[in-house]
Amino acid sequence: LPIYGFFMENQMQFSKNAIKSAISAFLNSEGFLVLYSAFVLIFSFLGNNAVTLSVILLTLAVIFFTQKNLRPIFVPLTLSYFALTFIDGEFKLNWLFYLSATVFVVSLVYYIVANRPKLFLTTNLKALLPYGAAYVLAGSFAANYMQNKIYHQQIALLLLVVAAFLLLSLIAANSEFDGPEFVFKVIFALGVVVGLQCCITALVTEDFLEEVFLKDLFHTNWGVYNGVITVFLFTIPASFYLAVKYSRYAYIFVLAGFLQFAAGHLTASRAAFLALTPFLLVCFAATLAVCDKRKRRRVAAAFLMSLGVLIAVCVVIALLNAEFVKDLFSVFASSGFDLGRAGVWKDSIAFFLENPLFGLGLIHHEEIQQAAISYLWMSHNTILQALSSLGIVGFTGLMIHSFIKYKTFLKRDYFSFFALIMIVATELYGLIDCLMPAPYYLMPLLLLLISADRIKDDNKEKIPLRSQLK
Repeated sequence: LPIYGFFMENQMQFSKNAIKSAISAFLNSEGFLVLYSAFVLIFSFLGNNAVTLSVILLTLAVIFFTQKNLRPIFVPLTLSYFALTFIDGEFKLNWLFYLSATVFVVSLVYYIVANRPKLFLTTNLKALLPYGAAYVLAGSFAANYMQNKIYHQQIALLLLVVAAFLLLSLIAANSEFDGPEFVFKVIFALGVVVGLQCCITALVTEDFLEEVFLKDLFHTNWGVYNGVITVFLFTIPASFYLAVKYSRYAYIFVLAGFLQFAAGHLTASRAAFLALTPFLLVCFAATLAVCDKRKRRRVAAAFLMSLGVLIAVCVVIALLNAEFVKDLFSVFASSGFDLGRAGVWKDSIAFFLENPLFGLGLIHHEEIQQAAISYLWMSHNTILQALSSLGIVGFTGLMIHSFIKYKTFLKRDYFSFFALIMIVATELYGLIDCLMPAPYYLMPLLLLLISADRIKDDNKEKIPLRSQLK
């Protein structure tokens, strides 16, 4: 009996460990990334946010219950926002959501009690602290402070910022990255999901070419075209990084990059035509500059093949619908590439001067049409957004974050090089659009920043010298 009891106890322990190991192996595999990406793509068209949020919370709970290394959590952390439907969906939370939220909280408590995790801010999260504080202080001492109840915003933001930094510090401190491939695979998956969302949206929209494309009304369920372009500025470089890393499959990754490029143009955003076309060429040229002769040939061949496919598709569209092409040129000939930002930028400067130190807060001047999105003022410029809404305090916080961010990625390795392309591209795009604190910008950015702080430099493949590349 003692021998039988010992055997059964050890068998149960073995089974428990085997199950836990199997779950861990799956959560750290490409299979989990593919499955979660499929969930995001499918649920982004269903419109039931209560169910979507429940699945997200339960996924996070499984990770907290079963993992000590929280690296897998960056899959739902980066992708989940794009499963929500803010435009055609509804936020009627039901019992399933509240049950899932309870399970999530229990899992978080369990993780802390069972693992006694580290809790500290990485370098880049520390650099974000002043900017986060600026959001809490936004609008202080403004003339409309009491009238617009800015203190209500400040209390809500204080709770949000504190909770966000605590959770991020927990995740960052307890995530181990053995290399950058995981990071770029997640960002690549995001690009494929959003690219397919754009293509499917175009296919299911009646009279898309005539009614949507030419009227600049394109949107995905999670956001309008500006957000789509921001996402692709992250994801296209990830495609080229993977094309270099796995050069045998360069055709697949470069073709996926072209899919994202083409999907961005489906939005009919002038910013897409201004940003994505030169950006694709820059990514291609930069990739050729840092890979050896053998990989260079494969990437170049993949690029030319993808370009040929794109040209063929455009020719077919032109032949089948010549009137559309004519209308398209007439639209841009009549209005050109005027982004209509001048008036907004002028107003933003005027708002900054009303309360230079702390700005006017996030919600102000609700009578102005530009503030139509929940009365949130949009400067269409990240710097002017910080100045008008957060004042000099916010601008200073933004500069501290930017300085540390660039310092992080100014290194001679493939991870830093392709991440820097993403950073520079989004920074430039931020001159014509508000990126901070848009979730579609923050999610991939946080993955880059936290992983950069956690991946050891020895695990980042160095870019060879020019003489070694030949």
